[in-house]
Amino acid sequence: MAEVRLTAAFSTVPGPDREAIERLLTETAEQLGAEDGSFSRARLVFTESDERCALTAELDGVKREGVPLQLELEQLEDAQSAPGARAQLKEALRLYFRRVKGVAG
Repeated sequence: MAEVRLTAAFSTVPGPDREAIERLLTETAEQLGAEDGSFSRARLVFTESDERCALTAELDGVKREGVPLQLELEQLEDAQSAPGARAQLKEALRLYFRRVKGVAG
């Protein structure tokens, strides 16, 4: 399983919701690492300010994508309980991780 370290900063999300979003992002990244086998270590930085969210990643020490992945807070909230929304989040992360690693996709 991939080792995932997440650093998160929130401005408007209350405590329990923060923990749920952190868990969602960590678990999704771990799943992608296990399924794709494309990385063994991930350092993620997630920021939320006024309901605008961004995620950056470094995978196995590689960060070839300088533009953060923009996420909607509503999308993250939906992904916690709706399988379809979680699948969309997972695919968005998968494509972003490919760009981080410099893999066309």
